Amino acid sequence: MWKCNKCGRIFKKEGQMHSCKKIPLNDHFKNKNKSKDLFDFLVKKINKEIGKCKIISLPCCIHLFSNYDFLAILPKKENLEIRSKFGVFKIKSTKEIDDKFMDWMKESYFLKT
Repeated sequence: MWKCNKCGRIFKKEGQMHSCKKIPLNDHFKNKNKSKDLFDFLVKKINKEIGKCKIISLPCCIHLFSNYDFLAILPKKENLEIRSKFGVFKIKSTKEIDDKFMDWMKESYFLKT
């Protein structure tokens, strides 16, 4: 594992190419109220049921970190595109953030590589 001295992010490979630039979280949610509500629900549920996570807002997407990056979130107008170690999910409602989905998030949260 390698930690960038400039931005503090942790990567699998030393010297891995990345952007250290961060943007305000709310920039991702301009005119995307539904996505913001889904995001807030998901983060609250992760923090409550799995463990605390750090939010890093990059120009490309939002990353959630435990000890390392475990989710990338791309807010869309009517849904969240969530990329994890277990695939890509398009979440359109809080009902889709069910026990099975949270099991995948938990496994991703604790996965080391």
